[in-house]
Amino acid sequence: MGETKVGTQHEAPSRAAVAAPGLTVSPLTGRAGVRMAGEVGLSTRGIWENALEQAVLEGEDVYYLELSGVTFADVAGVGALVAAAQRLPAGARFVLHRPPHVVQRVLELFWPGQPAIEVSMS
Repeated sequence: MGETKVGTQHEAPSRAAVAAPGLTVSPLTGRAGVRMAGEVGLSTRGIWENALEQAVLEGEDVYYLELSGVTFADVAGVGALVAAAQRLPAGARFVLHRPPHVVQRVLELFWPGQPAIEVSMS
């Protein structure tokens, strides 16, 4: 899986162009998983969901999502993570490495105790 980035340009009131937030996805070395950086929101949800779907299709027992570079994830993005985790083969799981606090909080509030999602802060 190559690196993917999405973003659009918007005109700011000062007429200077600024880049919209994006999301990059790149494979991890030495273990099944991907590193993501950026924001998970409306403009990047397709990239997020495609990466999660690919993870499900790979069928690994443990699939690592390195999220330390993710600065924000909306509730719909976390919901997509939960939906993907529920499609993993029996006994398989996602390990979220250093996800942003908002991801942990949304999981605790709306989807507590997901057996196929493990959070690692180390």
